[in-house]
Amino acid sequence: MTKRAVIVGVNDYSVQNNGWHSLRFCVSDASSFYYLLQDAFLFDPQDMFYLVDANATSSRIRRTLRYVLAISQPGDVVCFYYSGHGGRTPHPSNPSQMYETIIPYSGQFISDHEIFAAADSLQPSFVNFTIVLDSCHSGGMHNESEHARRRRSPIFSPELISQLAQCTTLFPCGICLPPQRRPVLANNITRVSARNSGVAVEEDTSRRLVKESKSTLIAASTAAETAQEHEAVGHGLLTKAFLDLVNASNFQIDHRSLVDELTTRVRTSMDKYFPGETQSPQLRGQENRMEESFLQGWRDSR
Repeated sequence: MTKRAVIVGVNDYSVQNNGWHSLRFCVSDASSFYYLLQDAFLFDPQDMFYLVDANATSSRIRRTLRYVLAISQPGDVVCFYYSGHGGRTPHPSNPSQMYETIIPYSGQFISDHEIFAAADSLQPSFVNFTIVLDSCHSGGMHNESEHARRRRSPIFSPELISQLAQCTTLFPCGICLPPQRRPVLANNITRVSARNSGVAVEEDTSRRLVKESKSTLIAASTAAETAQEHEAVGHGLLTKAFLDLVNASNFQIDHRSLVDELTTRVRTSMDKYFPGETQSPQLRGQENRMEESFLQGWRDSR
């Protein structure tokens, strides 16, 4: 069994040229997660790809992910970790659908469509493809006078908000659904509305786990929340929770228990640094693998 990883962190968003604020702790997140995988989960550095800021272009991220997935064999593990801004974009030909995206240093935003394309030949029952996203996708106004805190989603334009407000279906970034299976998520959001230069939605939580997904996805927040970072923490709250949890124990845990533990730690940080706000880590993806251990090779080919 070989464990491989693609680790991405973006602080610098000046090249995207949309007037977005840069972030402060995403590169630190990526560095810490790199060593977490190496030290706690026994990833070999020669099988790990570390892309931050100017190296984290859209083409390089997609190319590296395609390569890592293409060479994976049954029983292998692939981890894709991303820390940075997330966003949303409407489907180019179907105004009722929106895609969550991750936003690289430069180039095209990356949606579930691109991640699935990289994983198209992957046998989900043979390779453990795990995605961790410390980002959010709901947009929202940022008070730049609050130097200590940053939200990990940019302000949406009025035009984008108007488009997204017509959507009824949301495709989470990283759920890795084949095109023919995407109808299982049809009409999975309601109460779509503009909110503070962003878009708020309510999601049907019964469809977060889908058997046909090619990945297991751990996301920093719900579709209606923002993912936070704070200078007192020195990391995004999801990443900090990961670091503290793994360092506190001889770590082996199934996916459901992992997200429960992460949620408890993130909520404690939210109560301390962002009272009155919520951030709730989410578990999505392969329904039939939730009892498996995090970042362990599959024991069978169900």
